[in-house]
Amino acid sequence: MCGRYTWSEPKREEFAKWANKPDFQIIPRYNRAPGQSHPVITSSSGAPVWSLMSWGNSTVKTKGNANFFPINARSETVTEKPFFRKVFFKNRCLIPADGWFEWQNSEGEKIPHHIFAEKKEAFAFAGIWKLVTIKDVRRPVFSILTRQAPPNLSCVHHRAPVAMTEMLWEDWLHGKEDEKKLLTLLSGPQPDWSFFQVSKRVNFIRNDDSEILLPRLGKQSLFIGL
Repeated sequence: MCGRYTWSEPKREEFAKWANKPDFQIIPRYNRAPGQSHPVITSSSGAPVWSLMSWGNSTVKTKGNANFFPINARSETVTEKPFFRKVFFKNRCLIPADGWFEWQNSEGEKIPHHIFAEKKEAFAFAGIWKLVTIKDVRRPVFSILTRQAPPNLSCVHHRAPVAMTEMLWEDWLHGKEDEKKLLTLLSGPQPDWSFFQVSKRVNFIRNDDSEILLPRLGKQSLFIGL
């Protein structure tokens, strides 16, 4: 799964030339967490537009509640479950990012790692979104789609977010309701991932600075994916 992510370079030209300038400021963030508002790109009248959305709805825990929306959804079954199927076809989005964090279980200890694109290419997570009621206010919330992790990440975690590079953004966001084509996008090639161990400071969302991304050597250093 993906429970924290980074977007530390929001001025990447790939996003700037593809979508109009947002009407809100986007600042570098190094420890983006569920329940917080984050920049996403949606479609409006066939054009990509920026929005601020909450990552999941953490105020509701039960799936039977209409306002429940998880932070992650499995891409392999997203069209099979009535809960997700409608928003999958109507409300897709892109979540710009440049990496995410996973915690490796080792001898009862959870070791955080930062995972990122080896070639530093621009990508965005594939997502879906929904309007829910939070504290009597209707708000959009998003969920990041996940898939099986590639072999070089399996020692850290068996799942990974679906990442889409620039050539796929248009098809994902504005594509017609062609289930086969959309699922093909979700199962397509991913960037080449690298990772390294980081400080446990990332465990606390109040820590949101560039030092979080510094490699930290430890007993997991044998698994550095470079």
